[in-house]
Amino acid sequence: MKKVVLLVCFFIGIYAYAQNPALSVPKFKGNEITGTIDQFGAKLTGQGFNFIGKQDYGSVYMGRFAGMDDCWIILVPVENSNDIASVSVLIGLKLSEYEVYSYETWEHLLRDYNALKDLLTEKYGQPNENNEGFSKDAYTSTSNMKLNSVKEGQCEYYTKWGNEDVDKMVVELSIVGGKNMGIDCAIIALGYTNVAKSKDSRKEIIDDL
Repeated sequence: MKKVVLLVCFFIGIYAYAQNPALSVPKFKGNEITGTIDQFGAKLTGQGFNFIGKQDYGSVYMGRFAGMDDCWIILVPVENSNDIASVSVLIGLKLSEYEVYSYETWEHLLRDYNALKDLLTEKYGQPNENNEGFSKDAYTSTSNMKLNSVKEGQCEYYTKWGNEDVDKMVVELSIVGGKNMGIDCAIIALGYTNVAKSKDSRKEIIDDL
């Protein structure tokens, strides 16, 4: 009898968790993450984002996001398709013809990361996963060392909302830079993934193997 009660409680918990309305429909800026890259991009331009161009990894836009100017918005397609699978936001990255600019202090980077994490928690509830540290070989005794460790790809700060098994959308916030990006930078990345479309993309890759 005890096992039956525990099993019922388990499924009730799963059901209740899946009812999170903020994760039941994959959305970005109020737009459902569905359709083609071009269709979704047209909605962004209608909201004031500027189209930058198409790259191998997706279509790139720029604009104001979460109260911050000059954010890069990348629309990522399903593998071998023009359908949209996810939206990525890069915060704190500025490019000129000759230089790359990003966060100049660890304190500023961490402050913006924590501010976004608090806002996302308010919207999506408590995160499913959270890790805030550096790789074991990183030097972190000073703020400058922490910032350099980010640029070396040794930062392991991320927070994730959603579960791919029960939710329609997964949201992930992270601090990335350097080797992760292929350029010398320390920035914040925020991803919104349509779980079903992401699985389609994964299936395409597996089918190729």
